[in-house]
Amino acid sequence: MKARSILLIATVVTLAVVVPAGAAGQAVTPTTPTVTVSPPPQQAPTPTAKANPAPAKVFLNVGSKNRIQVGGQIKAKGRIRPFVPGEKIQLRIARQGKVLRKKHVAIKPVAHSNQGRFRIKSGKLIKPGPYRVTALHKATAAQDRGRQVSKPLAVHYPDLDPGNTSSKVKIFTRLLAHQGYYTPRSRHYGSGVSRAVLAFRKVNRMARTFNATAGMFHALAKGKGEFKPRYPGRGFHVEVDISRQVMVIINNGKAQYTIPASTGAPATPTITGTYSVYSKSPGYNSEGMYYSSYWHGGYAIHGYHSVPTYNASHGCVRIPIPDAIFVYNRLPIGTQVVVYP
Repeated sequence: MKARSILLIATVVTLAVVVPAGAAGQAVTPTTPTVTVSPPPQQAPTPTAKANPAPAKVFLNVGSKNRIQVGGQIKAKGRIRPFVPGEKIQLRIARQGKVLRKKHVAIKPVAHSNQGRFRIKSGKLIKPGPYRVTALHKATAAQDRGRQVSKPLAVHYPDLDPGNTSSKVKIFTRLLAHQGYYTPRSRHYGSGVSRAVLAFRKVNRMARTFNATAGMFHALAKGKGEFKPRYPGRGFHVEVDISRQVMVIINNGKAQYTIPASTGAPATPTITGTYSVYSKSPGYNSEGMYYSSYWHGGYAIHGYHSVPTYNASHGCVRIPIPDAIFVYNRLPIGTQVVVYP
């Protein structure tokens, strides 16, 4: 009996050791120990060999001369070495730094060689240069960058004379009309063109001849040489400039039709001031006046057989017979006429 008591006491003591004192009467959840697993060391990626793109040497040819005839085209062609299939090149044509045309073209192989070819052409060139062509290959994975710029190209303007017939005459007459000169737009340099040239020369205080110089052509191509109205804000009206001997129809503040004229001679001067067309008379009258538009008393704008380059009339504003009907039809009653020295 004594031995069994000792064993029981020992068992109780053992249980007391297993159960913590603070947890008496409470459920105890056993905790699972956290195990940290270190990842295996990563291996550095194996370096791959970098592909070397092909070089790019660009060649450009725009002709042997540094100028282009007015109305002509730039026809540029070039090559790139070596040829790499699938590559493209950017081509640009610029005037004074402003790009006029830009396109990307596929480079085509040149037979029996390691070169590629490309080409570009401009539209018809009228305005003064300089023009330049640029060929640019942008760097790709297959081929390096390459670039070539052409030498500057100028536009050449010829001297023209009465009797000439050519595409250049047509360009010239179109430019004259654009700057407000009454002229046929023709390939032939006839009397109508000659009168417009005379009007241009009068307006710009040049020698009063019928020859169109290269300088005139150049000025017109730049948009220069037009008559500047003294009264641009007066709406549709006529200005007669006695000092320059021209009659000009003004519309929307600009010279629309500039025509050579002959005003009163020193002994019979043309009066100055602002007037209005009050009467019109078609055909010839007894004085040889043709299609007359009267603007004060007997003063009129009319056609006449003699229209010299200087003031020679009896006070009227003479204009050439071939231009008279055209002007007559464009000056309705009430049109303001401003005459000044």
